[in-house]
Amino acid sequence: MNKRRKVIFRAFILSLIVITALFIALRAIDGWQKRQFPESRESGTAEFMQSTAIVWQGERYKQKPGVEILLFSGIDREMNDLTGVRTSRYRSGGQADFLLLLAIDQNSEVIHQLLIDRDTITDVTVLSSFGQETGTRKMQICLSNSYGANRDENARYTMKAVRGLMNDIDIDGYYMIDLAAVDLLSEALGGITVTVPDDMTQVNPLWHKGAVITVSGQEAVSFVQARKNAGDGTNEARMNRQSLFMDSATAALRACIAKDPDAAVQLLTSLESSSATNLSQQWIVDILQQSVSYTVLPPDRLEGKHLINDEGYMEFHVQDGSAEAWIMNTLYTRLSGDL
Repeated sequence: MNKRRKVIFRAFILSLIVITALFIALRAIDGWQKRQFPESRESGTAEFMQSTAIVWQGERYKQKPGVEILLFSGIDREMNDLTGVRTSRYRSGGQADFLLLLAIDQNSEVIHQLLIDRDTITDVTVLSSFGQETGTRKMQICLSNSYGANRDENARYTMKAVRGLMNDIDIDGYYMIDLAAVDLLSEALGGITVTVPDDMTQVNPLWHKGAVITVSGQEAVSFVQARKNAGDGTNEARMNRQSLFMDSATAALRACIAKDPDAAVQLLTSLESSSATNLSQQWIVDILQQSVSYTVLPPDRLEGKHLINDEGYMEFHVQDGSAEAWIMNTLYTRLSGDL
């Protein structure tokens, strides 16, 4: 089979096992056309998103037509241990532990991925305890989701923070779901088999480096969520571990759908109460009916450095120009000829 036409599942992580895989694995030209997203983008800053040719690093570039951007996020939602309800109306939406941008290029049938470190320091809109916006503060981008009175408002503030980090590009659609859904999804898929990349015996005595394990339920959550007591304790190591998890999960999903075409619909339905999205379920289901896949490129990451702040928390500081470089290399085409 032509490599270009192989079904490739890549952006599959945390509680986005079903949704992200659908977008990456199954292209639907008719499906894309059914969406209500604008066909042309007048998005972002004038410098980066204008439709005419621009000059960047001494070269001429023109914006690619037909590229749309989706944001996926896995939310570690804080609940009251006794009641299971949120402890504050406007400032307890949980943290966006996983953030993934997909740039879907319909013309070249390529999907670009950008994994955003949860510890990235950027401007986040903050709210008072009464829900009033009080400006912005520099903080970890994962905290942007904590603000708002409901999941949709949480998503709006997360989208705003991601846009600001990425030079104000527009995001066409989003799907955000609670991390706890990994429990349900991994069990529905019959468990996820992975090779432990680092020493995780503090999480589970059997999870030594190199061990082949099958995780489901709470064990799956622990595998993708553990950080300080796993490996070197960094979020970068956790992101690498999640990448291994998503590769195995995609194979499990493919096998599940092959046995029962209705399985994806059932999984989507089970996630409705734990998610926030501006994409209709019917549109997502339509994608499953298509048979041609896009080529998915390996995940990109912004350049930068990690450090520990005065309070002992990890921070990731994006290198100047890194977001700009991703935008230009992903959303623009370099033109030939002299300036």
